[in-house]
Amino acid sequence: MSWLTMLSGEAPEASPTAVFTDAESRMLELATPDRKRQEPRNLDFYVKAVARLGGYLDRASDAPPGTTVIWRGFSRLADLIEGARIATPPDTYG
Repeated sequence: MSWLTMLSGEAPEASPTAVFTDAESRMLELATPDRKRQEPRNLDFYVKAVARLGGYLDRASDAPPGTTVIWRGFSRLADLIEGARIATPPDTYG
């Protein structure tokens, strides 16, 4: 997780596709409050979304999220992705 913390600090405008799958990106967008949904959705947006899942408050005076809160967020994101997978019926015919 420290590489992601460093990457988001060095290249916040980078494309999130290098780090997040389509399913993870969609889930993070759904989990982000309306008031925090910014455009464009760059790497910084998704890293902060993961951090918010891990308990980061994202206030104006807060320091950037650290590795522990990002790790907690990824753990929660994995649970959300698995829950969505389980809730989606399989595409089977007959």
